[in-house]
Formats: sequence, structure tokens, C-alpha cells
Amino acid sequence: MVSGFLLVAILTMVGKVVAFAKDAVVAAKLGTGDDLDAFMLVFGFFSFAATVLAGGLPESFVPAYAELRERRGLRRADRLGVQCAVWHFATLLVCGLLIALAAPTLVSWATHGFEPQKQALAVGLVRSLLPFLLCFGLSYHFSAWLRVGKTFLLATSAPMLVPLGIVTSLLLAGDQVHAGTLVTGTVWGSAAHMLALFIAVLRRLPRTRRWWRVTLRQTEPGLVTVLRKGLPFLIGGVAFGSASVVDQTMAAWLTAGSVAVLSYADKLCAIVLAVTAGPAADVLFPHFVELVAKRDWAGLRKRLLASVGIIMSTALPMTLFLYLMAPWIVHVLFERGAFGPQDTQRVAEVLRFAAFQIPFYILGTVAARVVVSLQASRFMLVTSLCALVLNASLNGLFMYRLGAAGIALSTVIVHFLSATAACGMCLVLIRRKEEE
Repeated sequence: MVSGFLLVAILTMVGKVVAFAKDAVVAAKLGTGDDLDAFMLVFGFFSFAATVLAGGLPESFVPAYAELRERRGLRRADRLGVQCAVWHFATLLVCGLLIALAAPTLVSWATHGFEPQKQALAVGLVRSLLPFLLCFGLSYHFSAWLRVGKTFLLATSAPMLVPLGIVTSLLLAGDQVHAGTLVTGTVWGSAAHMLALFIAVLRRLPRTRRWWRVTLRQTEPGLVTVLRKGLPFLIGGVAFGSASVVDQTMAAWLTAGSVAVLSYADKLCAIVLAVTAGPAADVLFPHFVELVAKRDWAGLRKRLLASVGIIMSTALPMTLFLYLMAPWIVHVLFERGAFGPQDTQRVAEVLRFAAFQIPFYILGTVAARVVVSLQASRFMLVTSLCALVLNASLNGLFMYRLGAAGIALSTVIVHFLSATAACGMCLVLIRRKEEE
């Protein structure tokens, strides 16, 4: 488990270095202008949609896969994986077509602070990024499939193909950089990401015609369970995952460039989360699922508490460093070209608020993995809906007084309350299982 965590943490950090190289190039080329503002908003929406659609089936698929593998063998579990992938692709395709049809309405509602020309640009970006939704969303399923088999190397390194695609597109464009340049790089990078994971999964599967014929014609009984339990996780993901979309939408109601400023601050917080919450969730989830399948409740509690203690002790110093050194960090990473000193000051102000979400986000992420392993879908749904309402309410309360920093402050409060609720529910569920 420790070696897996270190591997994922190192590869994730390398991926973040690549992503920040991309962000530095984008900042130098576009600053916080209209093209980047529109792209950030649309890209955030599609990232949210892909994450949500991927968070339904994979969240319910991983525990079902692990239990089926434990009881019936690897080939039956792989058959379930193929059938879930087909359903997942169909879901992504239908949702993508609906988004394309509703693009003008969605953009008009979400960007009433934009000028008409900027809104028209956003509509075009929505339709151009539809392939990204399909590729990136399906990558979530393949990645979860590889991770449940504890194959972390490719699942963790492949996402860096997306920023690499964007950087390549920017360099090829030279001085003629615009929103379309970012779209081209994003689509090709996400396609390469999905293809790499698909090939890795395909190589693990049997190559006999009989196995594939049975897989495609005979429905695995566990598929019904995955689809049934995936719906609450999907709805919960819509509610909880929409926090970033709500934040960016409400930031669009503030002064020009607020969406980009908030996005830059979130990217800096993501550095710490990349080497703490991300690897912890990826590596611990398969272990949690195995302990649940084996009914080892004492081991589950012990691993949860130990993991949280170690990760939090690492995250707190990083949080304080971000708070104290925010202006210097933003200056070093972004201040060049179109990104000037005034932009540095705005991003640093937001970052100092946003940094305090880090420990609570990590705590909530690890606890949520235990809740998902125990298939407590109703709790996840209720918590996510409450978090969505609270996030929007606190945004409205703080943002007109503090600007984009007020939106960051509301995120901190929501993560604190969500993490507290998730940890409490984990301990309650484990105690109930022990009593049973």
C-alpha cells in the first residue's frame, strides 16, 4: 500500500508539473482575457459533466467487481467490466448530444455577465469540446478498472497526455493562440489518454471468441446491481461535483476575469491535493474494497484512521506554506506576458482563502472512499445535495463582499462540514457491521 501511494504521488506530481507548464504557457499567451475566461468556464463544465457521469457507474462498479472477483473469479469480473463500459459509453453519448442541443440555453443562463460576443464564443466551445466529454469520461471507467487490479502506473501517468496535447497545440500555433487552439489540444490529448487506457485494459482480457461471445450476449447478474446502485452515486456526484461549476458560474457574475482568477487559485491548491488526496483515494480504495469483501471491519477501521493521520500531517504544513507564500508562488508560476502584477495580486488573495480547504478535502475524500466501499449510496446522495445548497448559499453571502475570495471561503466551509459528516458516518457504519 505504501509503495503504491508513493508511486501514485510521484507520478501525480510529474503530471502536475506538466499541467503547470501548460498553465504557464496559457497565462503568458492569454492572461485573464475573454478567450481564456470563456474556455475556463466551458472546460470546467465539461470536466464536471465527465466526472459526474464517470462517478456513477465506476463508484458502484469497483465494489461489485472486487466482490465478484473474490467469489466467482477474475474472468466473471472482467465480463462485468466490459458490460459496464458499454453502458457507460452509451450514457456519455446520450448526455453529450443533449448538451449540444441545449448549448445556447445553458450558456445564456450560466454567463449572463458575459458580453454577447463572449457568449457566442462559449456556445461554440461547448459543441467543440463534446469529444472531450466522451474520451475523458470513458477514461474514468478504464482507470477505475486498472486501479481495482492495483495497476497504478498507467492509470496515474496517462492523464498527463491531456496537458501535453494542449502544450503541443499552443507551441504549434505560435503567436496565433485563441480559444480554438486550447480546444484542439484538449480533444487530441483526451483521445490519447483514453486510447492508452483502453489498450491496457484490452490486453488484460481473454482473446477467445467464446468468452467475448458470452460477454456480449449474456448479461452478467452483477450489472443490474451496478446500474441500480450507480444512480444514487450519479445524482450525488451531480450535486457535490457541481460545486466547481456553481463557483465558476457565480464568479462570472463578478468583475471580468474572476472566472480565470478563481481557476488559477484552484490549480495551485490542486498541487497539494495531487500528492495527498488523489493518491490516497486511488491507492486506498482497492484496499478498502477488499477489506469490505472479506468482512474485516477491524482492519478497515485501523487502515482508515492510520491513513488519515499520516496524510493530514503532511497536508497541514503545505497549507500553511501556500497561505504565507501565496504572492510569491503566483508571481513565480504565472507572472509573465499577459499575466501582470495586478493579476498576481488578485490570484494570491483568493489563494489565501482557498488553501484552507486542503486538509478538510483530504479528510473527506478518504472517508468518502470508505462510505463508497460500504455502498452507503443514500448517505452520499443526501450529503451531496446538502453540500450543493450550502455552497450556493454561502457563495451568495460572501462573494459580493469579498469577490472571488468569498467563493473560496464558502468552499472551505462546505468541505469542513462534509468531511465531518463523512468521518462520523464511516465509524457508525463500521460499528454496525461489527454488530451484525
